[in-house]
Amino acid sequence: MKTYRFCTAFMLTLAAFLFLFPAAGHCCWEPAPQGVIEDNCTGGGTKILIVYDTEHGATAIVAQKIFQTLCGVNYGVDLVFVDNLNPETIANYDGIILGSPIYIGQFLPGMNSLLSKSHAEIAKIPSAFFIACTYIGNDTPERQEYAKENYVKKNLAAYSDIQLDDIGILGGEFRYDELFWWEYILMKIANFKEGDYIDNEKIEAWADGVGNKWH
Repeated sequence: MKTYRFCTAFMLTLAAFLFLFPAAGHCCWEPAPQGVIEDNCTGGGTKILIVYDTEHGATAIVAQKIFQTLCGVNYGVDLVFVDNLNPETIANYDGIILGSPIYIGQFLPGMNSLLSKSHAEIAKIPSAFFIACTYIGNDTPERQEYAKENYVKKNLAAYSDIQLDDIGILGGEFRYDELFWWEYILMKIANFKEGDYIDNEKIEAWADGVGNKWH
C-alpha cells in the first residue's frame, strides 16, 4: 500500500510539474520527432519558405499539404523541418510560413528557438503562421478567434517586430498510442479526446489565401 501511494504521489507530482513547465520533458530528454517531411519545387515568381515543427508527424502532414497547394507555376517553395533550417537562408525568400502544433498552449521548443534567434530576419519578409491543434476539431468562429489570440498571438507577443499577414488555425491529429509517456499522463489528466481533424479543403483554402497575398 505504501509503495502504491508513493508511486501515485510521484506520478501526480511529475504530471503537475510538466503541466506547469511543459518544456521540462524536452530539456531532459528530447526524442526524435516522428514523421518529418521535407520537399522543394521550383517555379516562377514568388519564392516561399515553409518551416514547421512537429512531434508526432501531424503538423508535417499539414505543412506538406500547404506545400503541395502552393507548389506550381507561380511559386517556388521549400518545405523544411525547423531543426534542419539554416536561418541564414531566410533572407533568400519572398515570404515565410511558419507552423507548429500546440502543446499545453505553447509552440514546440524548436519553433520557439527559431523565433528567439531569428525573429529579426523573419520580420524582414512577409510572414504567416499556422498551428495544428485538435481544439479546432469543433470548428466555430469563436474557437478560431480564441486560438488566434491564445495560441498564436500570445506566443508571439515577445516578437512585436513580426507582423503576420495571416494566421491559420488548422485541425491536427491526436492519438494516445503516439504519445511519449509524460504526454500520455498530461493528456489523460486533461481528458483530451482522440481524433483526426486534418481537413485538406481548409488547408488548401488557407494556403491559397496566403499565396494570393504574396503573389
